[in-house]
Amino acid sequence: MNSNLASKLKHLVAALTVIVFVAVASLGHLTAQSAVTLPMKIDSDISGIGLELTSVQRTADTIMVRFKYISTREKPTRIDDETKQDVSDIYYVDAKNKKKYPIIKDTEGKPLSSNLKYFEVGAGETKAGWAKFPAPPPDVTAISVYIPGAPPFENVPIAQ
Repeated sequence: MNSNLASKLKHLVAALTVIVFVAVASLGHLTAQSAVTLPMKIDSDISGIGLELTSVQRTADTIMVRFKYISTREKPTRIDDETKQDVSDIYYVDAKNKKKYPIIKDTEGKPLSSNLKYFEVGAGETKAGWAKFPAPPPDVTAISVYIPGAPPFENVPIAQ
């Protein structure tokens, strides 16, 4: 009877080991799926134009977002003409606090960003842009970035 019990325990331990292994592997897969690494490239809503989010970094009380549009078109493309939105309409959302953050403006009302009005990408070229935003509370570690002409970049980690 003792050997029968020992045999059953061995099988139980082996089964539990397999279950734990599968559970840990599954959790690792889910974590990897939800984590976003930069740079991150997506197809924009404009045929022949890609968009890459290159960095999101906290510096004291601001967030710096860097991105670039990538053209495979044979002619120059004005993003605002194609999307009916200025690239300066970029913003981010802090989902944790349900708050939208627009670009910071200086005392003259000019955005703290690269020139995002009439933003044009040359044929087969890449054009980079950047913008500064107010920082969310310190406990916010990921945001969603909305850049005109593309789906949002979601769950983007904020680099320190």
